[in-house]
Amino acid sequence: MRRLSNWLLGGFISVYALFVLVPIVWLAIGSLKTRFQSLRSPPTLIFQPTFEAFQKVLAGGVGHVFGNSVTIAGINVMLALLLGIPAAYALSRMRRPARKNLAFWVLSIRLAPAFGLVIPLYAFIRGIGLIDTLGAVVVAHMTITLPLAIWLMMSYFDDLPVDIEEAAIIDGASRLGVLWWVIIPLSGPMIVAVALLVFVFSWNEFLFAFILTSSEAQTVPALIASLAGTMNFDWPLMSAISVTALLPAFIVILFAQRAITEGLTMGAVK
Repeated sequence: MRRLSNWLLGGFISVYALFVLVPIVWLAIGSLKTRFQSLRSPPTLIFQPTFEAFQKVLAGGVGHVFGNSVTIAGINVMLALLLGIPAAYALSRMRRPARKNLAFWVLSIRLAPAFGLVIPLYAFIRGIGLIDTLGAVVVAHMTITLPLAIWLMMSYFDDLPVDIEEAAIIDGASRLGVLWWVIIPLSGPMIVAVALLVFVFSWNEFLFAFILTSSEAQTVPALIASLAGTMNFDWPLMSAISVTALLPAFIVILFAQRAITEGLTMGAVK
């Protein structure tokens, strides 16, 4: 019975791996084709690889789009940590009945569908004249990333021993000093995990960037969608941009997967 369960688990993981990897491999193959080869039916499996699409990426003036994505993601990480850590600590140490209501309100914002947020956000950002600016996308992303950061950090702070804080307060430290000198150093793995998750989300987010930008503040996902025209469908270029956009997320996960795992699992068992 146990052997059968292991076989089933292995089969499920293999199918899931294929489900995840096949689109990525297909993108990589498509980025090495010409436009003629990419539009042939049935698909061409044996062909002479070309880096023409990647040359277009480098020489096509899309560098500012990648710069926009990096800037927006970096600002989101800084703001999510700068605002999320004190808010999470305050909620974690609050001993009033309103704590549960506030915590649930924060979580409800994160669980709200993006389509339910984008219309009022668009109206608000248009009213203050920030359409097609980096600030518009940053504000939109913060509606999702900040509640995520607060909720994860609050759950982590709940499991930290209060005795350490009390000892620091007895020694003369203020609440802000306890947070800076005691809590933050103890929460290093979770802070790194939250920062990486916020970066990856902001880098990959499509809907807000697509609705709130057109050219100046366009991000990589919005650029890829704009290339899918009905009269001029450049599949190799779209694939090359997609492959290039996948690299930062892959690099982050490859080198920081241990920090993410430790951060999200530490404190799970008291």
